[in-house]
Amino acid sequence: MTAQVSVMAPQISHQKNCLFLAMGCIAFIVSAYWHDGSDLMAAWQTEEYSHGMVIPLIAVLLAWHRLTEVRPAIQPSWWGLLFLGISGILFLVAALAAFQTAAHYGFILALSGISIAFLGTKATKVITPALIYLFFAVPLPHLVYTTLSQDLQLFSSTMGVWFLDLVGISVYQEGNIIDLGGYKLQVVEACSGLRYLFPLISFSYLMAYLLEDKAWKRLIVFLSAIPITVFMNSLRIGIIGVTVNWWGIEMAEGFIHEFEGWVVFMICVLILLGEVMLLLKVGTGGRFHYEVFGPAHGSLFSSQLELTTPVIAATSMSAVLCVVFGMGIVNQREQVIPQHPPFSTFPKTLESWNGKQLTLEPDVLVGLQLSDYVLADYTSESEKSPVNFYIAYYDTQRVGSATHSPSSCIPGGGWQIADRSVQTIALPDNKSVTVSRFLIKQANVTQLVYFWFDERGRDITETSYAKWYMLVDSITMHRTDGALVRLVTPVANGENEADAEKRLQQFLSLAYPSIKTFIPGSSLPPT
Repeated sequence: MTAQVSVMAPQISHQKNCLFLAMGCIAFIVSAYWHDGSDLMAAWQTEEYSHGMVIPLIAVLLAWHRLTEVRPAIQPSWWGLLFLGISGILFLVAALAAFQTAAHYGFILALSGISIAFLGTKATKVITPALIYLFFAVPLPHLVYTTLSQDLQLFSSTMGVWFLDLVGISVYQEGNIIDLGGYKLQVVEACSGLRYLFPLISFSYLMAYLLEDKAWKRLIVFLSAIPITVFMNSLRIGIIGVTVNWWGIEMAEGFIHEFEGWVVFMICVLILLGEVMLLLKVGTGGRFHYEVFGPAHGSLFSSQLELTTPVIAATSMSAVLCVVFGMGIVNQREQVIPQHPPFSTFPKTLESWNGKQLTLEPDVLVGLQLSDYVLADYTSESEKSPVNFYIAYYDTQRVGSATHSPSSCIPGGGWQIADRSVQTIALPDNKSVTVSRFLIKQANVTQLVYFWFDERGRDITETSYAKWYMLVDSITMHRTDGALVRLVTPVANGENEADAEKRLQQFLSLAYPSIKTFIPGSSLPPT
């Protein structure tokens, strides 16, 4: 008996040490991710991603049940360090390019790396479905979200009009605006269906995983969330149109509007559950793992944790990530902050154009976290409409404080982007500038928008390129300063797009030299 105790005691000690190191690794990674994690928590407070807070709990349940079912052997692997290294690169991209999604993905890869280093590839393969499920808790990159929202708004509006025509209600559609004659309904971002799609597609993944049956059935369950959501959201818009036509605009506002949303979502869930039950009746041998929603029983592994070299290396690597990112070493490194004239001194007179200085609301300034800006309405006696001119400047860009694309903000303000393109504008002295051109509409108002990002001397129209050059310049130049330049003019009554285009181009030709004077370029004067 004494001999047995002496042999088991070191094993228990090794297990305790391994468990301690595993918890330490997770703590290090959480610390490295902490700053970006606050953004994830904020996203979980929104209706689109409110389901995100329960996904980690369900993922733990999935992993727990799967491990007790398979009981894999523990075989620590060096491959875990590769995943930790990739996660470190993603943390770095997030910090230097102000791209938070990279940090969210990096955190999940870091957890996977810890699992591989401590448990091995076979054991990690067993819990891979749970690790994949975590990705459904991560918000889409904002540009992807905005594009998807705009497409769904337009499609849902079109389908809603089709339903209204089907029941005999005369209706006219202009983009995402549904004209019922006495009332106009605007299908805004909140009605795009993403509030249903994101939680429902995560739920459909869970249902597909718990459905033990042929692969084609599981694939149908997972993918069906998309048509179910689009159809039901379009039907909801059609029903709102009917009720507004019968009882007034109050049917599209307040509690009734929100209640309709909840009812539609619950119907989507019931359709998905009904689909699973129906597929179980097709063929034989299928079953649904209801037991996953309760506690699991039995041991997790068929062998014991071991204090191996990959385990120690993974712990050390996690500690390095904690020091570099958790303690803010990357953000604390010295950055070059270029000098520039105060934007309050931007010329208010540009030949025949006279500018009236405007100010942003305090809450908007808090949200944008600008270093400096200019906002003004320029008018000319020879033009019917003004040009709204705006530069948002950041002397250093980081997560939560960086340029934002108008392609995200315009739909949020209730505007529909009727047309978008990239256009090169000829300027004096054989120069030119490439801009993003948007034609936007809201009710009976039409406006023309030019914008671009001025990033350390580069004029860029794509957000992805702006992020890439920010990453490169942050490493090579120790600079992340940059600006958004935006010009807007209405298409006035009696005008067409060509008139507004000519106005913006004329003003841009006059303003561009001053813009380049106020925004620091790639070459800075000696200090």
